[in-house]
Amino acid sequence: MPREASRPRVPRINLDVVRRAFRSLPGKGESDYYILEKGGGGPCLRVRRTVVQLGVRVRSRFHIAANLDPDMTLEDIEEARMQARLLLRRLEDEEGIPGLARGRCMKLRELHQEYMADFQENRGGNRSPQTMQGYAGVWRNHLLPALGNLRITEITAEVVRDFKRSIPGRVVERTPWVKSGGKTAANLALQQLEAALGFAVRMDWLSRNPASSRLVPRYEMHRAEDFLDDKGYAAVGAVLRDSEDRLVRKQSCLLDRVSLYALRIVIYTGLRQRSELLDTRLDWCHLDGDVPRIGIPRAKGNRAQGGGRWVYLGPEAVRLLRTIPRPPGSEHLSIPGRVAGRPLFRLNDAWHRVLRAADLPLMPVKVLRHGFSTHSAGIIAPEHRAQLLGHQGRPMTDTVYLHHHGPDLARAAALVEHHLRGLLGDIPQESEVYRFRYSGPRLVPRIVAAAGDEAEEATA
Repeated sequence: MPREASRPRVPRINLDVVRRAFRSLPGKGESDYYILEKGGGGPCLRVRRTVVQLGVRVRSRFHIAANLDPDMTLEDIEEARMQARLLLRRLEDEEGIPGLARGRCMKLRELHQEYMADFQENRGGNRSPQTMQGYAGVWRNHLLPALGNLRITEITAEVVRDFKRSIPGRVVERTPWVKSGGKTAANLALQQLEAALGFAVRMDWLSRNPASSRLVPRYEMHRAEDFLDDKGYAAVGAVLRDSEDRLVRKQSCLLDRVSLYALRIVIYTGLRQRSELLDTRLDWCHLDGDVPRIGIPRAKGNRAQGGGRWVYLGPEAVRLLRTIPRPPGSEHLSIPGRVAGRPLFRLNDAWHRVLRAADLPLMPVKVLRHGFSTHSAGIIAPEHRAQLLGHQGRPMTDTVYLHHHGPDLARAAALVEHHLRGLLGDIPQESEVYRFRYSGPRLVPRIVAAAGDEAEEATA
């Protein structure tokens, strides 16, 4: 049972009560005493020989919120009372949720170790070494230097907002050539912070996540819905053909041969540039036979049990992969870089040079994947389109059937490649629209002539 106060209760602890407490400090041989508010359960005073303290009593223990002074103002007393009420609420929560007591003493640096150990145990097997290195870099460069020594209960939404605003300037100062002005790095850091604090919430070390995107919005980046229209493809095709002519004549060129061919392959296939093309080994490419394809061990669309997917290629993509020059030391790479034994790092710079030459607005390389998805609609069956992009078919039976039905997917890849080459202007653009009909157990493409002509059926 809590010890009863030796003084009568007061309606409210105010400035007058505090000053009377200082005038009645216990003398030598006298015990400390408490001044409680009527109703109980709120702030109280503990009067000692030399100090008067404001706090709360929970389970016979006094918890200090503030040391008082007889010269304090009324506003100071009210601020101390508010701190005491917040302390009481936190202590009551800890009584119901014991983990909050541990979270109150935990720093973000310690939480990072706990979070990464849990992440590695439960989800690390489905993440590539490059992904894990990227996560570690975000913590090492941004989160730990700025917030690592803060207790996780001290990380409020306002702290996170200030942290978000500080990252772009530091990134630009360190790497002035960065394209996004540091906003991409800020979003990645906030994503990792939100994930770590969300783990703390699940472990009952924290009552809420102050880094939630609902509380601290992320910076807006490029629109993911951008794609090239017919005129955009024609402009890009003109630049690519001009670069090829210059390479043949050995003149100064916008692109080197490897970057040029890699861009064309991305246009024809809609591949994710790095994980599905640039980092691909040549022995993953099956370029001979009736079903030319690339076997990607790990892909974004299928990470379960370390699985991967097939990327089906049209004849022009196969030709480009065969003719890409591979210097000594890089014979095992599908897209070699300038350093022997290492693949081409990225296509962003080459793609932006093409867009500038074509007088088009700057867009990320991902628009080529969006363009593949957009312009293949109506050319091939929807199930083929989803599989070529690496997405799972809607019904499980279709997914399993199409995954093992390579010839139809190879034909679909060739049809889309042929259509995109027409948009680029590399070959005469046909007026027919490719559609499909079901004929027995397999899909047979049908060419429907332009308006006014009779439909003519043909197989691919």
